[in-house]
Amino acid sequence: MLSPVEARIQKIYHSYRHTSKVDQKGLFFSPTCVQICRPIPDYAATTRGQIVQYLKDAQEGNVPVDSATAPPSETFIPPKDSGVYTIRPLHPTEATDFSLSTITSSIHLTPLQLLQKSRDEGWIGMRVDLWDEGAATNDSLLVKVQYWWRKEEIQVGEEMEGDENGEGWRQCLHDIMYLGPKDGTEGEEGLEVRE
Repeated sequence: MLSPVEARIQKIYHSYRHTSKVDQKGLFFSPTCVQICRPIPDYAATTRGQIVQYLKDAQEGNVPVDSATAPPSETFIPPKDSGVYTIRPLHPTEATDFSLSTITSSIHLTPLQLLQKSRDEGWIGMRVDLWDEGAATNDSLLVKVQYWWRKEEIQVGEEMEGDENGEGWRQCLHDIMYLGPKDGTEGEEGLEVRE
């Protein structure tokens, strides 16, 4: 059973998925949102602007992939099929795993500092798997990511539906766990597959 905050965050994420303009998607991220990528450490970001640029690059088919069959420098051109996702709260062990220092050093924090920050700031984490429905396995991108949200003060002009009293939930960390071809594990937990 989801807590009210988890249910709210799932609704926010659904709205994010259905926002068509990439620059508007950036409003779902904290201005200080960062990104780490375990399979491709160079795909990290230290600003919201960098993450938005990665989204723009992805729209143009410029997505680095990591797999046993493709070198890390290879890019992936997403097929024109419908993108779907699953979302769930993090399991207790996932909520304390912030990778290795070699991965997090790109955002100038250690895993222990990230863990402490998540506790001090009341972060809420969700596991999201995203993939293209209907595409052949070797033609489809699968992304597994742990998104983290925190409640924070919202800057004037960046308000969204659901914000209250100048505060709202915004993504503060993207922790990419897998970025590569569809491998058959998408939707494996029996979660609702959403568009």
